[in-house]
Amino acid sequence: MTDTSRLEEVDIDFSAMAAEDEAHFEKFKLHWPDYALVAMFAALFLVVFLQFFTRYVLNDSISWTEEAARYLLILLSFAGAVRCQAKGSHIVLEFVDKYYGRYLPWVRLFALAMTFVLFSVIIWSAYGLIQRTSFQQMVSLPFPKYYLYAAVMALTGLNAVTVLWQMIVSVKRSAGR
Repeated sequence: MTDTSRLEEVDIDFSAMAAEDEAHFEKFKLHWPDYALVAMFAALFLVVFLQFFTRYVLNDSISWTEEAARYLLILLSFAGAVRCQAKGSHIVLEFVDKYYGRYLPWVRLFALAMTFVLFSVIIWSAYGLIQRTSFQQMVSLPFPKYYLYAAVMALTGLNAVTVLWQMIVSVKRSAGR
């Protein structure tokens, strides 16, 4: 049995929510890296649409579309990660920030350092994959497989450079206090 006297009517202020959305999108601007990501996403969309159309409408699937979509999604993920790192828009546990107090800059620096270590391991792994797969072709596309690994390694390297730059800025900011 529920106590209906405790239930209150919820008032949602839609005009305040709309004003908040407008304020957010007034500050929203696209920069040239965003256009590259939008172009990659558009290419992925077109390939997936082509795959869907040929498979379910024409009942005769084009073989290369699945592999191309997979590789475009991988590249889009790594390229998007670079942009998110540069903008600082990755998902974080913000509620944890209040527990560290004056040590928060050092915790963030430690997180950046561990991120740099992770990217270094990914770069090393991609380099190993390039060495081992330099003779292999993609299944349905006429390219060597190591092109994908080289692109992943380059994008991860760009992400590592971004993190390194953020670490330098963080150290300078902490030293200036």
